[in-house]
Amino acid sequence: MQMNSSVRLQRILLLCLLLCYPLSLVIPLAWSFENGIIENAQVAVLLAGLVLAGRAWRLGSKDGAAMLGLCALPVWFLLASRELSWGAVFLPPLGFGPEGPVFSSRVLPYRPLVPAIAGLLVLASLVVGWRHGVHRYLKRVVAGGGFPWLCVVIVLGAALGSTAGEGHVPAFARDWVAHSQVLEEMSELVGYMALVLAQGVVLRYRAPVKTPVSKRAAESIN
Repeated sequence: MQMNSSVRLQRILLLCLLLCYPLSLVIPLAWSFENGIIENAQVAVLLAGLVLAGRAWRLGSKDGAAMLGLCALPVWFLLASRELSWGAVFLPPLGFGPEGPVFSSRVLPYRPLVPAIAGLLVLASLVVGWRHGVHRYLKRVVAGGGFPWLCVVIVLGAALGSTAGEGHVPAFARDWVAHSQVLEEMSELVGYMALVLAQGVVLRYRAPVKTPVSKRAAESIN
């Protein structure tokens, strides 16, 4: 039942990704502004991923799944912080342009420290994951057929949609996909949702129970 529901959710997200382009033609541009509806939804999704990862670590038995949740915490924190421009969105905007209010993290006094702090958090996550065998747990998930590959496809598709929304498309496609901030932000939202779903599937993975073969059945096979 769990597997069926996760596959169903992945297919729904794939449909949402495909709908990003037609919806971007009708959704108001204001929804994609900094601190707008879509960007706030992105932050909410990322914080949900952080909370779920923390819950898996706090309530888990400190096995591979629980430690994977711990290792994911810095990643969610950095993604959410990036969407908040490292805190710049909580300050008054520097101005207003065609794409809404303008915020810049360059005005933050701690901005030069962000790359170093982000690097240390990622390094700590990798070290903890290696020491606690998170990579072996992930191998078991993949070998057991429990890895949500469709989520990977959705994230890659979302990255392409975001890139197209920024206007980085080949010349032959520019007539179909013009610069669209709405498409960019909606694609990112779906991609983040796919990441949260992928995390949930991997953290809740349970290896299939092998049914013991009775002695009489084994003899009949032989």
